[in-house]
Amino acid sequence: MGGAVAREAEADSHEVVARFHSDRPFLEASRSAVGEADMAVDFSLPELAVPHLRRCCEWQVPVVMGTTGWYDALDDVRTLVQEHDASVLYAPNFSIGVAVLSRALGHVTTLMDALDDYDAFVQELHHTKKADSPSGTAQMLAEQVVDGLSRKDHVEPETQHQRIDPSAVHVSSTRAGTAFGEHTVAFDSPFDRVALRHRAKNRRGFAAGVLRAAEWLRGRRGLFTLDDVLDDWLNA
Repeated sequence: MGGAVAREAEADSHEVVARFHSDRPFLEASRSAVGEADMAVDFSLPELAVPHLRRCCEWQVPVVMGTTGWYDALDDVRTLVQEHDASVLYAPNFSIGVAVLSRALGHVTTLMDALDDYDAFVQELHHTKKADSPSGTAQMLAEQVVDGLSRKDHVEPETQHQRIDPSAVHVSSTRAGTAFGEHTVAFDSPFDRVALRHRAKNRRGFAAGVLRAAEWLRGRRGLFTLDDVLDDWLNA
């Protein structure tokens, strides 16, 4: 993803002033290494996300965080942003299509909450090099279902070897081939099935979403998500 963002940025007349990776760790770099960068974009590893965020906040470099798996430390990051009057925008998925899917799901769960015959579940498919399972996007969508349906109270991301708790939203994950990412939220009844699905065709869609988020974040202070970007677009 880092490479995809860099290519998309350069194609859109942005300048990439520094690149960091396993052979050139960001945490070993000096402040001068990022020069006069307007924005940092992070697609690294869950265990590096918070240290990277801390460094960017201390250096006053706004950051778009695409790494997932660190959200249990969200309160600490919120405090960090406040202490440094910093700029951070994070999302489990920067595809604009996924953001639209998430908004649509909010409306669908309002309707489905009154229809007890429909049981909800989430399925996701990613390539074999995907680091986390389930994906942050699948977890986000499942949590939305829990928030929207009074009959559901928790997400169950593990394989079930017995009858599943009816109050759980089951998330199933598949890792195969080179799939860029596919997420389905479905509501199954004895009579039919209603499904919302997003299928990424390539990484360019994610990279384009990152750049739009970065352009939006410039000049703003605080901790934001892609929802804040969408709200601003819709209000405009």
